[in-house]
Amino acid sequence: GLLAVHAHADDETITMGGTFAHYASLGVRTANVCCTDGRLATIVDPTMVEEEVRPRLREVRHAELTEACAILGVGELHWLGYHDSGMEGAASNREPDSFWTTPLDGIVERLVGIIRDFRPDVVVTYDAHGAYGHPDHVQAHRATLLAVEAAQHARVYPEVGKPWRVSKLYYTAFARSSVLKIIEFSRMAGMESPFGDDPEAVEFGTPDELITARIDCSEQIAVKRRALQAHRSQIADDFPLMRVPEEMLREHFPTEHYSLALSRVPVNPPEDDLFAGIAG
Repeated sequence: GLLAVHAHADDETITMGGTFAHYASLGVRTANVCCTDGRLATIVDPTMVEEEVRPRLREVRHAELTEACAILGVGELHWLGYHDSGMEGAASNREPDSFWTTPLDGIVERLVGIIRDFRPDVVVTYDAHGAYGHPDHVQAHRATLLAVEAAQHARVYPEVGKPWRVSKLYYTAFARSSVLKIIEFSRMAGMESPFGDDPEAVEFGTPDELITARIDCSEQIAVKRRALQAHRSQIADDFPLMRVPEEMLREHFPTEHYSLALSRVPVNPPEDDLFAGIAG
């Protein structure tokens, strides 16, 4: 099976919605863990009144995530419900009940329980920088790394299930070459680039040499967009993936990218299958 650990509702769709849909269509067991309640997020849906929605944003985002996961074919959803820490540097990072300040031990124990119960072959989370430095992404990375290691040892958290050894751990990635391609593509189309106009000024993107797997999601683009639309409080109509015609995405951006962080089976990158090397 495939298990992903994400920080917020919508991260699962933005980073790997096509991958989830792809493997679900092949009959692979899939599960998604959402670590936080997303209560501090900006509400972008113009039909939602801030004063009305903000107090119940946690419930709204849980409902959106449930809908998105159903669209993607995700078989299990685990909502941990830790308080959103806010963006990097925000005062909310330091609140005693934020995900960022929550002791790792308790988070890791919950993830170990999920891993031992679901028994995934492949686990996916963020890299050490959390893709772009978001504290909740970094915390999800740390907890997942520890949980994947701990889950295989019977003496560690013995009360949360029988040991399970994950075969492969991947980090979500977005190739630097794709970032540059989007900037150029936007310029030619007369559209505003989500990364700005100056390639030299953009820090986002994983160096291409670190990308070890590219999953062809060209047949899943429509499904991924429907899942994005389910996150209506977070994904505006002008979101890049929503603006570009589907056939252009299929032609120019058909893959989702990953970096292999750990493998307990023989590997031969580059890969086009996260389960490569894992015996049936």
